[in-house]
Amino acid sequence: MTRQAADFFLLCIGTLLLVAAFIASSMQGDVFFVYFGAEDSPVENATALLLAVCGVALWWRAFAARKSLTHAALALGLLYGLVYVWAGGEEISWGQRILGFESPDYFQQNNDQQEFTFHNLVIGDVKLDELIFGPVLSYVILAYLIVLPLLWPRAAWVQRLVRTMFIPVPRRYHAAFAFAVTVIIPFLDESRRWEVYECIFALLSLAIFLHPANLLTGTTTRQNPASG
Repeated sequence: MTRQAADFFLLCIGTLLLVAAFIASSMQGDVFFVYFGAEDSPVENATALLLAVCGVALWWRAFAARKSLTHAALALGLLYGLVYVWAGGEEISWGQRILGFESPDYFQQNNDQQEFTFHNLVIGDVKLDELIFGPVLSYVILAYLIVLPLLWPRAAWVQRLVRTMFIPVPRRYHAAFAFAVTVIIPFLDESRRWEVYECIFALLSLAIFLHPANLLTGTTTRQNPASG
């Protein structure tokens, strides 16, 4: 399977997942909650796995381009991968419910879900998931998915920043897909609809990392913007 075929396949899976979520929500009983919104549901486990695979894809990208990267850019590439693997672990509380171990005392006292996760920690009166991992991170992600693909072909300083920081650039259809899902997901009348959004985001991330607009390396390679 080519990179582009894998890219389109992942976006198709994301589209089907969104459609399936709406269908499950319209059915009687707890169909949506069991398969989409519950802790350790198939969707949550799939999200964790996909995030970890995204991390591996980023590491592979950095390793493949290592000879043409500065030490700082290589370190950033490895850091991006680590962040995704960490996010995958956080998604399933590092296997806490699967393995059946109890949260350490600190997490029981300072985690608003008493789980072994860092993004649910409460420091003082501040909930990290609301301050950092909520709106702030959402704006950063949406800027990356929607704004960067529009600026990258047009602004030289953005191209320099992308090369320096070794950032995989989404293609314009990735941006359109992200925008469409962001607009549609609030119409899913379920309190746990964001579990679906996270899984689609993981699928989209993997599609971008496998087939970014700056396809080969983080140095000077750049495709014709008109083709993205």
